[in-house]
Amino acid sequence: MRRFCGPISRSGRWQLRQGNIGSNLFTGRNPFMPVQSDTARRAGAGNWDFLASWRRREQRRAPGDAPESAGTGRWRTNPDLWYPVLLVVAGISFFWDPLFSSKNFYFRDILNFHYPLHKVMIDSYARGEFPLWNPYVFLGQPMLANPNYMAFYPTNLFHLFLPFNYAFKLHFIVHPILGGLGLYFLQRRLGITALAAFGGSLVYQFSGPGLSFLNLYNIVPAVGLIPWLGWAFVGALDWISWQRSLGFGAILGLQATAFEPLTFQCGVWLVGGLGLWRVIESKVRWKTVSEIVRVGIVGAMFGFSLAAVQILPALELIPRAARGAGYDFGSASVWSMHPLDLANLVVPHFFGDVFTMDWATYWGERFHSSRDMYLVSSFVGSGTTLLAAVAFLSQRKKLKAILFVLILTSILLAFGEFNPLYRWLYDHVPGLDLGRYPSKYFLLGTLALAIFASLGLEVIMGSTEENARNRGHVMALGILGMMIAIVILGTCFYFALHPNQLQPWIRAKVEPARAAAKDFATLGIMLRESLRSTGIFLLLSSALIFLSCFWKRPAWLSALFVLTLGAELIPANLQLAPLISGADVDFVPEVNHFLQQVNSEAPRRIFSRTWMDPVPGIQLSAPNRSYAWLTLFYRRSGQPKYGIMNGIQYSVDFSTDGLNTRESDELWQALTVLSPAAGLTLMQKLNTPLLLSPGQILDPRVRLTRHFETGSNLGLHLFRLEGSLPRAYFASRVCRADSHARALQRFLSLDRADGNTVILEGPEIEEGVGQPDPGAARIVEYESARVVCEVDARTSGYLVLLDSYYPGWRAYLEGKEAEILRANYAFRAVRVPEGKRRVEFVYRPRSFHAGLSLTGLALLIGVVALFWRPQRRSFREGETG
Repeated sequence: MRRFCGPISRSGRWQLRQGNIGSNLFTGRNPFMPVQSDTARRAGAGNWDFLASWRRREQRRAPGDAPESAGTGRWRTNPDLWYPVLLVVAGISFFWDPLFSSKNFYFRDILNFHYPLHKVMIDSYARGEFPLWNPYVFLGQPMLANPNYMAFYPTNLFHLFLPFNYAFKLHFIVHPILGGLGLYFLQRRLGITALAAFGGSLVYQFSGPGLSFLNLYNIVPAVGLIPWLGWAFVGALDWISWQRSLGFGAILGLQATAFEPLTFQCGVWLVGGLGLWRVIESKVRWKTVSEIVRVGIVGAMFGFSLAAVQILPALELIPRAARGAGYDFGSASVWSMHPLDLANLVVPHFFGDVFTMDWATYWGERFHSSRDMYLVSSFVGSGTTLLAAVAFLSQRKKLKAILFVLILTSILLAFGEFNPLYRWLYDHVPGLDLGRYPSKYFLLGTLALAIFASLGLEVIMGSTEENARNRGHVMALGILGMMIAIVILGTCFYFALHPNQLQPWIRAKVEPARAAAKDFATLGIMLRESLRSTGIFLLLSSALIFLSCFWKRPAWLSALFVLTLGAELIPANLQLAPLISGADVDFVPEVNHFLQQVNSEAPRRIFSRTWMDPVPGIQLSAPNRSYAWLTLFYRRSGQPKYGIMNGIQYSVDFSTDGLNTRESDELWQALTVLSPAAGLTLMQKLNTPLLLSPGQILDPRVRLTRHFETGSNLGLHLFRLEGSLPRAYFASRVCRADSHARALQRFLSLDRADGNTVILEGPEIEEGVGQPDPGAARIVEYESARVVCEVDARTSGYLVLLDSYYPGWRAYLEGKEAEILRANYAFRAVRVPEGKRRVEFVYRPRSFHAGLSLTGLALLIGVVALFWRPQRRSFREGETG
């Protein structure tokens, strides 16, 4: 890192820039307000200023601070080294079990969605090719273009030197720790003292909302990246240089690579709030605005150029995807944060335990769209909430106002369907309908609340003058907190003596249809224990607040308060990321072993009934009610996507992310409304001869092939559907469709799977009756992004390949490029003349190559900027911090 020890202006701006960054942690009246001697400053200048520094005008130096003793090395006493180290150590301790065992994360979409998709993508890299196409899902789909694969996210590099399972879980582990570090250094750049910043970062790193995203592979990066985005933005404004603007753009590009609309908005809201704060703090506001605009434009251009290899293919996919037209309001607002979730801010496990297969000890369905909470916990602790109240006494009024607005904004947006304003925003703000689950917005509020807690800690450890000014208010808050804590503890004591009094209240909040499955006695005990924990920690925190008015060493008291925050948060949130054994992660069920062997004969698809959780009427053979047994049942029962790691190709299905092509989704929607007989006919047309079902299928075209055990009262049957079309066939009879919608109608209306008929679109297409036995086609090579067919045509006709039609596929007839036509609504066809011919399909999307070129150019610019060191410009007179 560059040392800031170059030319110094008369006003000593660079000297002031160094400020008080590294005093002894336990010397002076306020040891956690870092102050440093000139000797030590010169000896260690620049070592940590890149990560943590702020303008002199933002510092509030405590009186009586003594310089470091001579000869003390800066690294030994630098809080900006040791507090981050403590955050990392705390993170490692929190994730000790997954880090040092074979256990892995599994809840929700991890094992049944992200794990298999990620495995297929990494296997593509292992073969030495870019992960461009996934032939295993939804009739074949673009892979890299789907942001959920995160094909170019840096944590994929873990797979270069680590086993797949370990690299996979490391992706989850590093982001909360990165988030804590990022928030610490962001707060230091905002001028918040080291110990206070450490306390707020600890809250954010182990907060319920942040750890809730451990259940979502593609969203957990936002927990780590958003604080660093704010850090880079403030740094780009502090140091007027192109390098800092490009650094901001690089982090913005990372978040764009892991693009998720709502969490991306959280980052934008944070940057906007920090920019507004700089404007209202500045004395030369027009100049500050111009610098913000410059940093924003340069950062956005560089960030999106850096992520172009992901963004351009995604922009090609989204208009063609099922969600491209946007979600309706019901889908976009589902899983909103209910106002009652605010109680979960201070009461851990307020709604019970969602990690059971039947939700017997969870009572929040009525408030969360008849399901579990999206954020499985909103818990940040009573101590954090109390510190946030103390923060209103802070003298940093403008920063305090911005943070409060961010918290309020995030809560209002997270309320979603419970906030009438959200419907107006949905109707009038373009792009808002592309995202869903408004609860995600509360990540921004959690971050701002953590900084608020840091400001509260600063108030407690303030100077003597500040303490005297705020003493009465601080005492009042401490007394009020203790009174509330006593009331809560008294309530717990009452319910302990009268346990039947709490159960009726919970029963009244449960949907009547679900009441029979609930264990109300356990729910009452769990809620009472949660309230008791809140009361104890609120009483302890309030007592510390009260004692801060009399304690002569406020830094020691603040350190004790930080320990209290950790003691309240970490044990309560430890269960938010349940684990499953490595053997269960690697488990390949019997049905997948069998299908893998059958599918090796020729490319063919499998249709499997989609299981939704919790599944009614299923009795699992399990020693306990852990959700892990339900995950194991899903694997044994042939749920789609698990088998793609074994080379099994699936037909149409319900889409988790809505980023499959619209045609595959329309065929799925059609299947759900067709009669059983018509549905089987559609399966024949989709090259789907294998059917998995827990029940019987009564149709003369179907015969039972195999039965599999699922570890439940329901078995799994494999049926073979006769008369299914092969993956590639040659047709001479042509049906014309005047429009794309008409093509779907004609395709569905065919009463049988005809291997001599193809439906083509466009007015230039000529219908033809064809001739019997026009020829044959077979696949000789089938790879993810390349298919080779041989055709023996007795007459001119069309080679039909029942893989998804999508831009970027090219066909070569005897080595010469040929036009690919959209066939049978969703597939591909190539005109083939009479004779023996060879047709090759290759996927070469222009969007990917254009994005790759743009990303390569951005990387080159970034490398040049990294080593280009022009003369730095100092801060202009008249600016404020």
